[in-house]
Amino acid sequence: MARRGRRRSRINASDLAGYGSVANGTVDVDRAARGLGVSKRDVRQAIRQAQAAQSNTFLRRISGLREADSAEGGSMRGMLQAVFGRGPRGGAVNARAAAQSLGVSQGTVRRWAAGTQQPSKGRLASIRAAARRVTTTKRGRRGATADFRSSTQGKQALRTGSKIWVSGEQGVGGYDQGYARDRRVANDISPEEIEALLRAYEDGGDEGLRKWMKEFFDDKYVAGWDFVTIDDFGIGTPE
Repeated sequence: MARRGRRRSRINASDLAGYGSVANGTVDVDRAARGLGVSKRDVRQAIRQAQAAQSNTFLRRISGLREADSAEGGSMRGMLQAVFGRGPRGGAVNARAAAQSLGVSQGTVRRWAAGTQQPSKGRLASIRAAARRVTTTKRGRRGATADFRSSTQGKQALRTGSKIWVSGEQGVGGYDQGYARDRRVANDISPEEIEALLRAYEDGGDEGLRKWMKEFFDDKYVAGWDFVTIDDFGIGTPE
């Protein structure tokens, strides 16, 4: 059912959930604009922002890089972390790898990551493009799944199985049946199923992972389960 309210200057994925599935890309732009009292441009922008946030969530949860920013492009430290990973001693960014690739000093990289210095427009564009490739190319996504497979948590999950959990507006029939609500669900997942999830992400990106999770929860959790929004997900104990 459409949600009506006073005209607002900014909308988000939760606002759009009354007009279709943000996760599945089925939001009715015309109805959302009328119901929310905003322009179609505002609705489309909110959809893009929601999709970018979801893409970053998938990347962070799979790679373990908690600040990685591939899709939104709002955090210099996050973009550098997405491209170059964390430092060998736990730093937010691998400054040595970034410096070698970008042709600057490690100190400059650290200042960029800290926000005390800004890169030139040309270097910023290059960093942003490299960050996007982390999630938009198969090679980039394989880097993220490799991080998962080599992590302590990933090795354990791939050896003994784990839990998969998803937070967001979801339910039987998703948006179409009207039973979706904001909740977190979890289910056991086997090592073989985790491998299938990782392959779905490698091969199909965000859309491939969404489809895999929909089919998994439809089969393993409740028949007909679908997502309106995916705000967070993970393998392991829910946070």
